[in-house]
This record gives sequence, structure tokens and C-alpha cells, in this order.
Amino acid sequence: MKTKWLWGAALALAFGLATPSFVGAQQAKPTAKNVMTDVLKGGTYEDMMMQVVDIPPGGVVPWHIHPDGHEISYIMSGEIALEVEGSDKKILKAGDGFHIQANTPHAAKNESSAPAQVLVVRLKPHDKPVAVPVKHQ
Repeated sequence: MKTKWLWGAALALAFGLATPSFVGAQQAKPTAKNVMTDVLKGGTYEDMMMQVVDIPPGGVVPWHIHPDGHEISYIMSGEIALEVEGSDKKILKAGDGFHIQANTPHAAKNESSAPAQVLVVRLKPHDKPVAVPVKHQ
């Protein structure tokens, strides 16, 4: 009986069935990282849009609002300077997330020498434009 078990173990090792990498692969589980959470204020959401936005070095997203819509973003690579009316400018880097409340003026710029890529999810009413330019004081 012991001999059959040893032969079985030897064959399993020979075919790679009991290697640590195979065992580890069977036990690997997906993981999730909460980037951010925020309460949504105002607006009615009928449309959802997901975009990947590439901002080259020196690229500017001028001041604008999202009429009755929210913008939820994740910096995939690079960094951007984000300005939101009523707040100090923030430098956001890869792995950071941010949320722009409905109707809130904001702008962004890539002040670095490397491109930035941002994943953006927008929630908005069907009858409203995605963005409207605004003047900033």
C-alpha cells in the first residue's frame, strides 16, 4: 500500500501536478481595491458613460461643469493637477480616484513631462449635455 502511494506521489511530481505553482494557481482568488467612495448629491441618472481619457504633457481640460451629472475618475497612469471650485489644487497620481459632484466647476492639467491616462465614469440625465464650459473667477 505504501509503495502505491509513493509511486502516485512520484508520478504527480513528474507531471508537475503537485508543484507549488500549480497548487498556488488553484488557490489564487481575485482581489478588489476600493479606490474611493462618495455620496452622490443632486441629479437624475439615466445615462452612464465610461471613457479612457489621455492627457498629454501640458494638456489642459478647461473649466467646465457636468449639468446634473457626476464624474467619477481613476488615474490609470501619470498624474494630473485637478482644480475644483472652492478647493485647493490637488496633484493626483496613478492609483488615485476622485469624484466631481454635479454642477461643480472644475479643470485639470497635466503639468508633468509624461502622458496621463484617466478612466472616467459619468452618470447623467439623458436630456443634458456631458459638459458645459464655464468661466472661472
